[in-house]
Amino acid sequence: MLPDVFKGPYTVSDYKALYNLKSLNLGYNELHFLDADLFEHVPNLEELILCSNNFQVIDGLSEVAISGLTSLKVLDISYMEIKTLPQTLLHGPRDLETLIAAGNLFSKLPDALSFAKNLARLVLNENPIEDLQGDNIFPVMTNLKYLSMSYMPKLRHIGVGAMSELQNLTELILSDNKFLVEIDELALAKNLNDGQYMNYPPLEKVYLNNCNLTKIPKSFLVRWDKLSVLDLRFNPWTCEESNDYLINILLPQINKTTPLLAKNVQCDSPVELKNVDILKVATDHLIDSKKSSGIFWIGLLVFILIAIPITLGIIVLYRRGCFSLNRNDSGASRALYNRTKFNDDFQI
Repeated sequence: MLPDVFKGPYTVSDYKALYNLKSLNLGYNELHFLDADLFEHVPNLEELILCSNNFQVIDGLSEVAISGLTSLKVLDISYMEIKTLPQTLLHGPRDLETLIAAGNLFSKLPDALSFAKNLARLVLNENPIEDLQGDNIFPVMTNLKYLSMSYMPKLRHIGVGAMSELQNLTELILSDNKFLVEIDELALAKNLNDGQYMNYPPLEKVYLNNCNLTKIPKSFLVRWDKLSVLDLRFNPWTCEESNDYLINILLPQINKTTPLLAKNVQCDSPVELKNVDILKVATDHLIDSKKSSGIFWIGLLVFILIAIPITLGIIVLYRRGCFSLNRNDSGASRALYNRTKFNDDFQI
C-alpha cells in the first residue's frame, strides 16, 4: 500500500492532505507491513485499526509509519501474530489513549508500554503471557484506568507488585483465565514512602469469574466496599475458615448490590460442601457448625487415644498382681487361722 492512496484533492501545486480523516480501518486486508510514509496525507488521524493482518513482526518501516501519527488516540493491533512490540513504537503518539493488542503471541508484557504515558485503556486478551512476577510486571502507567487480560492460556500467578504501578486503575478484567490459581495479596499494593502503609488503586469493577481461584486474600484490596461490580462466579472456592472474608463479608455484600453475581459462586472443597452456594454457607453458618462438629470429633479421638492405653495399663497391672489388697487381706486371714491338727491331743 502506497502513501498516494490517501492523498486529497489536487491543487495548483500539490495534493491536499485529508485533514478531516480521523478514523481509518485497514483490518482484514492481508497486509504484512506498512510503508514508512503511508500516513503522510492524514496528519490528524486519531484511530487506526490494523487488526487481523498477518504481520508476524512490526518491522522498521511499519514502526516509522505508526510512531509518526502524533494525533493517534486509538490503535488496534489485535490478531496480527506478533510476538512483541518495537520498544519505541508508542513513543511518537503521545496522546494514545486506547491500545488493543488482543490475540497476539506476547509471552511477556511489551517493554513499549513504558512509553505509553497517557494510555487509559489496555486490552491484552488471548496472549500467552505467563506469570506476572519478577521482571514481568507493569511499568508506571499513571493514567491507565481500564485493563483487560482475559482468556490468557498460560497465566497462572499474579505476583507481588505486578500491578502496583497502575495506581489509577478503576476497572480490572481477569475473567476466563482457566489456569489462574493465585493472585498475591500485594499484587496491587504500592509502598509510596517506604513505610508500613500501602496505596491501592481506586478500583470500581473487578472481574475474576471463570478462573481457577480457590481463595482471595482480604488485603488484595482495602476498600472492597467501593466496588460496584465484583464477579467471582465459577471458581473452585475453598469453603474453610481461611476463606472467611470471602464467605461472610464479600458474598453478602455482593448479594446486596448485584444479586445476580452472587449466584454460581460455589464451594469446591471440602467434599461435604462441594457445589453448595457460598451464600448459603454464610447464611446457614455451615462453617461454624462444621467447625464445632470437627472439634467434637477431635475431642472424642483424643479421649479414645488416651483411654485405650490407660485401660490396657490397668489390665496389665492387675494381671501382674500389682493390685494385691484383697490378696493380702486373705493372706492375713490365713495367718490368723490355723487348721486343726488331728494328731494333737484333744484337751478339754
